[in-house]
Amino acid sequence: MGHGLLHHIDAGTKWLVSGAVFGVLLWRQDSAICWCVLGSVGAAANCKCLKVLINQSRPRGARKVDPGMPSSHAQSLGFLSIYFALDVAFPFSGPAQRVPTDSGRAAWAGMLVAGGLFGSWLRVAMGFHTTAQVAVGYALGAASAVVWQSLYGYQVLPHLTPLLLRSLQGATVLAGGLTWWLARWMEPQFSDDPDSPSRFAVKVLSDVAKDHRRE
Repeated sequence: MGHGLLHHIDAGTKWLVSGAVFGVLLWRQDSAICWCVLGSVGAAANCKCLKVLINQSRPRGARKVDPGMPSSHAQSLGFLSIYFALDVAFPFSGPAQRVPTDSGRAAWAGMLVAGGLFGSWLRVAMGFHTTAQVAVGYALGAASAVVWQSLYGYQVLPHLTPLLLRSLQGATVLAGGLTWWLARWMEPQFSDDPDSPSRFAVKVLSDVAKDHRRE
């Protein structure tokens, strides 16, 4: 597979994944997908905080300037691929009750995981991250997905009411809007302009993290 093709696939991954999640959200609008979206936003925020605290540089020659450990793309792909794979292979049929899987659902789940791993590997192939940064990111996302989905099945479902469902839907809309605004303000490609808001924010947060480690 040529480098140019891999570049286009990598560049389109975030739009493909975001579009797929948004489509499922419009289609289902139930508590399970709302819980998934809220979890993905929370996991992404956690990953960004870890990036600043660890403050490990990306590989030499990377086209982005923010810290690279752990990989945010790999974290998101790990969370969503594992979350949906579990939902396909072992869905909750009721509070604390999972449906046993069959070969068909297991195959679809395997494809979801394979897609997440491939998308994560592209970040290394395109020079945005080291293998370790991507591996940690994917593992962090996968672990977050397992914990977050378990909380849904064992803690949320037993207490689900129409009011709670509406609250989850409202929180999902707010979280989605906030994420969109932050993504625009933080400039996903992280401009090389030293006066850009993203560079300024990363510098301030990195300085705070360094001061914290010195204490």
